[in-house]
This record gives sequence, structure tokens and C-alpha cells, in this order.
Amino acid sequence: PSSYTSDLSRDDSTFNPILPLMEDRSERSSNSEGEVVSGSMIKIKVQSHDDSTERTVLLSSSDLTKLTNEHARSLQGVLETCAGAFDASEYIVTTTAEIELGVVLRNLRCLSIQYGETMNYVESMMERQLVAAIGKRLTQDDLQTYVRYHDARLLSPAPKPFSLSIRRPEHYPTGLVSIETVDDKNDCIHSHSRQVNVGSMLNIALNSATQVQLSGNQYLHGWMNHRFGADKKNHRLVARARQFSAFILVIGTMTDGTTLDPKDAIIVQDKDELLIPLLLEEIPTAREFKDAIKSLSPEQQRFAQAYRSMQLSSSVFGVCVVQIKPQLEALLGLPADALDKEMKLTQDLMELFVEYQVPSDLLSYNGHSESAALEDKIANVKANVKAVMDVIEYQKEKQLKDERARTDMAMEEMLQQEEQMPPPAQYYGASASSANLKRKVKGGRGRAHPPKSIERFRSLERAAPSMAMAACADEGDYMCEAADSISIDDEGGAGGYKGAADQTENGSRTNDIDGQGTTSGRGDPGDSITQEGVDFTLIPKQLDQSVERKVDAASLRSTTIKTSSNWTRNRQTNLLSKPERHGLDADEIRKEKSKAFDLLDALSRSGSLAIAHSELHVVVAMTHCFEKDLMGTVICDNVNPIEKLEGSTLLLASAVHGIPSRELVRDVSELQRLGMTMPCLLEA
Repeated sequence: PSSYTSDLSRDDSTFNPILPLMEDRSERSSNSEGEVVSGSMIKIKVQSHDDSTERTVLLSSSDLTKLTNEHARSLQGVLETCAGAFDASEYIVTTTAEIELGVVLRNLRCLSIQYGETMNYVESMMERQLVAAIGKRLTQDDLQTYVRYHDARLLSPAPKPFSLSIRRPEHYPTGLVSIETVDDKNDCIHSHSRQVNVGSMLNIALNSATQVQLSGNQYLHGWMNHRFGADKKNHRLVARARQFSAFILVIGTMTDGTTLDPKDAIIVQDKDELLIPLLLEEIPTAREFKDAIKSLSPEQQRFAQAYRSMQLSSSVFGVCVVQIKPQLEALLGLPADALDKEMKLTQDLMELFVEYQVPSDLLSYNGHSESAALEDKIANVKANVKAVMDVIEYQKEKQLKDERARTDMAMEEMLQQEEQMPPPAQYYGASASSANLKRKVKGGRGRAHPPKSIERFRSLERAAPSMAMAACADEGDYMCEAADSISIDDEGGAGGYKGAADQTENGSRTNDIDGQGTTSGRGDPGDSITQEGVDFTLIPKQLDQSVERKVDAASLRSTTIKTSSNWTRNRQTNLLSKPERHGLDADEIRKEKSKAFDLLDALSRSGSLAIAHSELHVVVAMTHCFEKDLMGTVICDNVNPIEKLEGSTLLLASAVHGIPSRELVRDVSELQRLGMTMPCLLEA
């Protein structure tokens, strides 16, 4: 009985009508469509379409009817054969109905397998045809290239690379800030941008007591990212400074229209190249969010809605660039461009502000006449800087002398303890008497071998003392913790330290080169400038509402941008060395932030002086997500990603520029085409 049942389940005599058959003929006779198949149990009638060109490759209704009836006939024959061959008296559990059900299920499984293989065959055939038509298999990078080309021809103003040149008008650039894709090309992202909030102030809190105000230009950028399947691109924020230049980079999120919450800050200077990885996190769409909270309680829904509102507000990424040299001129009371060629003076000023937190009142111009010559004002500031540097140098030497005196005292005490302690007998030989040992210690210490501790001490005494003093000076304490490892003579100690101190200061000044740069934003004629105030935190909420209303934009998600905790900096130690790559961990990033905040505090006179030489760039990012890769989206899903990205780009550009989508289209013919494919998006 068991072998009989398995034989029936393996019966493959049923005809399978699922076949990848298509006709290659331009005309089809009406007789074949209306032909009546005699004795048919099933009749298939194809609905008429206005555009019949798409139906010419499919089989006619009469052919489909024949195939379907043949399948039904063969299946009925198999069922009758099984029922006739089944003897109910030989089986206790199995019945005829169960045998027939097994045959039908087996046939359904064969139909599903055949359907999958047929679709795979058709899709592979279509993919080969598409590759043959284009010349290669397209990837996400190829689509990105086309989208940039297409947006430049479609939109006005067109997206531009997010590459910000740091410069003042009619001055040489001092640096560059950009967002790049981490790949072989390192291309910059393209964004929609416009200048907003002309004349408004930006607030940055350095601590609970100090808040800095920046009156520079503000720019809004809209970044349209796209993702196919699980293939996510990595991006990074790149900041580069030129030789003898520096600027302050502040990164954070916008908490409201006028406040930047600083997460990180760093001084970029002297040919530094800073690479900051960016973390992109996609927020579910409004429709996905509503579907997810539909079954929750009212309290749970309100909690989820409140948290989502915070997510959307915190997705506004802010990058602020502060120019150092122009702000130094305003802080010290000097005319514009006064420090352009005063590189050493700028280095000394940055060192005093960052390393020693010297108040700016001790360094600024204190002359009696504001109409004095430029050379006199600079000479006055130089004199103030020299006076402060002399005080610092005097304190260094004074602390060094005190430390040297303590070191000498420690050495004398150690020698006295060594003389008073009787050495072990085995040091001078086992046969020596106690009296001879005392006599050797008191009168013959020079002839005997000294203890190893004194010998090690004198070897350190003969070493270069300047290196030890310089190491203490670098720590900023000038009080060497290991006093028993240094000994300096009164005649040559001060001179040795001075050379090392000069070398240390020069080394630090090499890394604290002046930053004369100003960020040059989107000042091109093609960019729009908005005088009225714009609340940056409301842009993601407006986009979220627009996406919810547009059915075609269901895969468009708001994206938050955050910085990683592992940075990379390429730094050149001096002019003759090659750049070296160093990693910055969380502790080093925190120290760099403290240095940048100290300099910001000094440049703003603890918040009392507004920083006019600055720029704020706010980035609102959105990601259009496709479930499959590019070829799978086109072939399997039968979706044109170019049209989808057109709608998403128009939606984002409209929110950034504050104008209807139809006014962004450059050509009238393109506007008519878009009106047919996406009429709801182009409504006024």
C-alpha cells in the first residue's frame, strides 16, 4: 500500500500549461482571437486594450484556452486513473478523496515551480536584452552619474556639489569643506542650496555661562540620497586647510531656527586633512509609522508621535565654519587684512589663546589714537604679545630653578643616606672585616665601586638635561614628577633649557598657523537668496507631510546625519616631513573640541563680541529606498527608478527653495512630460 501511494504522488503525466511562449508577429487575425474551441471545459477571454501593441507578443485567447483545457483534461484523467486503481478494502486509513487531494497538491506544487522557473527565464532574457541595448550591466554608481546629468538639464537652479571653498572676497582660499562618498572616486555629493536668514544671528553655547553669536551667512542644503537593496554607500565629511592657514569647524544639529547644538569642534590648520565618517540613519515614512502604531493604545501612540517629532527635528545637520584671522583683527582692534602677512604674530596669538587662555584685553591694541598708522597698531600688538610671552618665559625659568633646587636637595639626601648605611659584606668581598668596611666607606669611597643607585643617578646627571626640561615644559606644569632623574649645573642649566624651550614653542607654532580663510558659500547668481527667516527644524516635518500625501513617494524617508567617534587626520609635522595619518578616538576628539572652544571663547571675548566672519551650512537629507538592486528594480519590479527619483528630487527641491515644483522645471516640454507621469506633484 505504501509503494502504491508514493507511485501516485510521483505521477508527472499531468500537462503543465505554464510555458514561456510568446509570439513574434505584428498582426494577429481576428479569427484566431474569436475561434471557438470545441469540447472545452474552460474558456479564456482576453480583455481589449486601447494600446494593442503590448498584446501582440502574448498568445491568443484560443491558444490559452487550448492549453488550459489540456491541463484540465490530463489532470482529470490522472484522478480517474487513481480512483479506478484504488481498492478501498485494502486500506484502513487512506480513502479515494485523500488520494485525489494528494494528486492535486502535487500538481499545484509542480505549477508553482514551473511558474518560478518561467519568470526567471523571462527576466533573464529581458535583462540580457537590456544589457545588449545599453552595452553593460548598470550599477548604482551608473544611475548616480545619470541623475546628476539629468538634474542639471531638468532643474533651475540645478543641484551643485557640496564643496565649500573657505575664503574671503578677493583673497586666496584657505581651505575646503565637503561631503564625499567613500569609494574609488571620492565624489562630492550634490545638493539643492539657497541662502536664508540674511542678517540673522546664530547661537552656539560653549558652556552653561557662555553663548557665542555668529552673524555670518546661513545656507540651507537639500541632499537626495538613494539606496538599492542593502547596498549602502558610506560618506564622510572632509575638511582641508592650506599651508599657513587655519579655521574652526563646528559640527552639530539645529535645535531651532537660530541655535546650533555643537556635538564636535576642531581647529583645522596648516595642511591638515580631516576625515570624519558620517552615519546615516533612515527614519520610517509617515505611512509606515502610522501602520506600525495603529494597534497601540492612545498613550503609546502619543509617546511614539512625540519621539518621532524629536527624530525629525534632530535630523537637521549643521556645519559651521569660523574664520580665525579676520576675527582676530576685529578682536584686537586692528584694521581689516592687518594680519595677512603677520604669520608669526598670528601663531603666537593662537598659542596664547589655546594653550594659556590669556585674556584678549592683555593683547589688543591699547593706543590712544584710533587713527594711528597700521604699522603702529601692529607694533603695539606685537609689544603686548612679547610682554605676555616674557612673563610666561620668566615663569618657566623660575619654576625650573625651583625644580632644580629640589632635585639637588634630593640628590644630597640620597648621598647622605648611602654614606650612613653600611653596605653589605658581599659588595666588597666576603673576607673583608667590619672595620675595613667602615674605613672604605668614610675615607676611600672614591677608590671603591659606588653603589649601583648612585652610579645610575650620575649617569642620568651626565645625560642631556635640556631634553628632560623640555619634556616637562610640554606638559605645561614645569614641575618634573621624577625629580631623582634630573641634575643640572648652575652654570649651564638655564642655557640648556632655553634652547629646548625655543624648539618646543616653534614646534607648537608650526601647528597653530593663522587661518585667514572665510567660507565661500553659494554666492553664485543661479542660487536663490531668502530674506525672511527659515526655521530649519520645520523642513523635515514639511517633507514628511508632503511624502504622506504623495502616493508615489512612499519610499522616501527622512535621514539623520551623525558623526562617527573615529576620525582620521593627515598632518604634516613640519615643512620638511611628509604627512602622516593619525586616528582620533573619542578622548582625542574631546580634547580637540576643548581647544576649539577655548579659541572660540577668546575670539568672541566670552560671548560679548559677535563673530561676523563665519558661515553656517544646514543639510537636510532624504533617502529614496528601493527594495532590489538597480537591474532587479527595472526588470523584476518593472519600475523606472529615474521617474521615481525625479519626483523625489522635485519634492525636496521645492521644500528647500520654497517655491512650487513646477517653477523649478527648466524646459516646457519636460514640464508637460512630468505632468503626465506625476500630475499630483506638479499641482500649484
